[in-house]
Amino acid sequence: MGLSIVRASALAASTLALAGVALTGVASAAPAPAQNPAAAGFCHVSGLGGDYICEYGEAWQTFPNGTRQVFIVGTDFAVWTRYSNTSGGWSGWESMGGTVRSGVRIEGNNTWNPTISVVGMDGERWSRHRLNSGSWTGWQS
Repeated sequence: MGLSIVRASALAASTLALAGVALTGVASAAPAPAQNPAAAGFCHVSGLGGDYICEYGEAWQTFPNGTRQVFIVGTDFAVWTRYSNTSGGWSGWESMGGTVRSGVRIEGNNTWNPTISVVGMDGERWSRHRLNSGSWTGWQS
């Protein structure tokens, strides 16, 4: 699969259900590259790879130690993320799942425990919170 995924394989990979909303994603792969990004409304994360839906933009979190994390909505409509480490390197793309229809909103920028939220396909706001351990809660409405 390399650094790209095919929408069909992303849908087949891992599916969760939250209040009737399908959540899909494939960890450690990049968001699927668009066939024709300009025509399809897809953009590219500069310097980090990965295509996303332009109208949803990029959301950036800065942690107290200066490391950063970026969140996008990939071409599969799932939330994807990458984060830097203290030596300046970056993780690979990881899916946070979801099937969404909005950009990612971050509350708690410059803290260790931000909350991200999106609007799901059901029209409800869904969120995930970063724990002290660095892991994230599941999606909650």
